Amino acid sequence: MTTGVHDEAVVEMTVARRNLVLAVVVLSSAAYNAATFTATAILPQMQGAMAATQDEISWTVTFNILATAVVTPMTGWLVASFGRRAVMVWSLAGFTLAGLLCGLAQSLEDLVLWRVAQGAAAATLLPLGQTIILDVFPRRQHAYVISIFGMSNTVGPVIGPMLAGYLAEYYSWRWGYHMIVPVGILATIGA
Repeated sequence: MTTGVHDEAVVEMTVARRNLVLAVVVLSSAAYNAATFTATAILPQMQGAMAATQDEISWTVTFNILATAVVTPMTGWLVASFGRRAVMVWSLAGFTLAGLLCGLAQSLEDLVLWRVAQGAAAATLLPLGQTIILDVFPRRQHAYVISIFGMSNTVGPVIGPMLAGYLAEYYSWRWGYHMIVPVGILATIGA
């Protein structure tokens, strides 16, 4: 395969910096997917702690997904208005803060509010992350980096609920949300 002008990355940077960008994107997408599916694993513990019905506690999942669905199409506009880095950093920071506040919630209403904030803040992470890695890496490496990105999107939903269920069983349902905070802080600093 010959390399040419069409093989160059859109954004020029060193190999080390490219790999750092990939690590941040992978970390943020894994954290987002883990947080999305973590709530389903700890619903029974949250239901008992909040004295909520099954329908009421399911709002924490439903409204998170709705917020994500509403904000995701706005990613292009947000990037055009504020820039990729700013949107990525603020999305990660908002997602991390909302995750912390989910774990600190004292009522069902608070928990639903912070889950909405978490879904809205994180909505840009997947489409923006994919765009960033495709622009940073040359075309010949796109299949490789997209496979790593895809793997992070499957690892988060597998490990997140399992770890959250364990933490909720032995400590508290709050740790299902708090476990995401260090990962979110690390990704935010990396961004």
